[in-house]
Amino acid sequence: MENTNTEPQQQEGVIQPLPNSTAVLVLGIVSIVAVFCTYGILGIALGIIGLVLAGSPMKMYEQNPEKYTEASYKNLKAGRICSIIGLSLGGLFILLGILAFIGIVGGFFAALPFMENMPVDMIMMML
Repeated sequence: MENTNTEPQQQEGVIQPLPNSTAVLVLGIVSIVAVFCTYGILGIALGIIGLVLAGSPMKMYEQNPEKYTEASYKNLKAGRICSIIGLSLGGLFILLGILAFIGIVGGFFAALPFMENMPVDMIMMML
């Protein structure tokens, strides 16, 4: 009779890479790049996904470090760090955007009392 089990067989003593280690690294790097391309929004999303994907393999490695390759663990750590950096930079970009918006709106409302006596034509020229 044939073995129809489709799950991967884990042999004793075989060293294998950690699952999702390459994906976490790619997501971490792309999250840093995406922060600068999408004003932080995509960088935050990819950073969160990278951190979530890194959680389970980290626990797996801590339980059985001899079962997994050290290179995949280093990729996982680097991807996790890149995800944290991408998440932090994305949050910083969004915070700066909110502060800039508040500053622009606040500056406009602060200038309103000085515009009361101005003719409408002059106000339209400033816009």
